[in-house]
Amino acid sequence: MKPLHIATVLFIALLSCGVFNANAQFQSVYIGVNGLTCSQCSRTVEMSIRKLDFVSDVQMNLEHTEGKIILKKDKKADMDKVAQAVVNAGFSVRYLQADLAVDNSIATGGQCFNYKGDQYVFIQTPKDPLRGVVRLKFLGKKYLPKNEFKKVEPLMDSKCGAATGRVYHVSI
Repeated sequence: MKPLHIATVLFIALLSCGVFNANAQFQSVYIGVNGLTCSQCSRTVEMSIRKLDFVSDVQMNLEHTEGKIILKKDKKADMDKVAQAVVNAGFSVRYLQADLAVDNSIATGGQCFNYKGDQYVFIQTPKDPLRGVVRLKFLGKKYLPKNEFKKVEPLMDSKCGAATGRVYHVSI
């Protein structure tokens, strides 16, 4: 076989597997927090999130009851720990989204991609490759109110092979 044909066969084999390793970095997390009513509430959530070793900065917005979390470069972000920090502060998560900066592109011929040992499963496969900064919405009991979770729960059964870390269900 010619080298070009070998590369084509390998690429097609990867597409059929549906799992890709991402060359990317999470930059920011956006989190909606239920129950924030005063500046002390907001400060409590902020301080709980700041304890996470992958967090660089936290900017809370009491008026909209949400926060923006700036992540440290080259550190693995753990979305479960972000959600748990909100719960530990005495509040609940309304939504959790994160900006993923993709260096080149992540082909989305499959439903999943791997990033730093974790698997990200789309509940609906994106039509186009992921490029630039992509905002992922995290789905699950930890990231959504109960009524919204019940709507997406039936779509969250799939996994794409063995994952060494966490499995996150996401949408765009």
